[in-house]
Amino acid sequence: MRKIAKWTMLASFAVALVLWLGFGGRAEFVSQEQGPYSPVVYISGWLALLGIIAATIVTMGFFSQSIGRTVRRNAIRYGMRK
Repeated sequence: MRKIAKWTMLASFAVALVLWLGFGGRAEFVSQEQGPYSPVVYISGWLALLGIIAATIVTMGFFSQSIGRTVRRNAIRYGMRK
């Protein structure tokens, strides 16, 4: 699950950045007062949001593993002292 989330995060950020900078999404967003924008702006925004969600999943997995290792290490360390 974490590998899928990691690659989803990397791919979505990369594609969003290419669309935003390479295909004129940023220039269109900055030049117009309000929407409607072209699909490039909306697609890059949704892909960036997908990347943020995937990054959150990766972060939660990392901290969950870190907390689990700490709990196991403390159980071994303090369990031997008793």
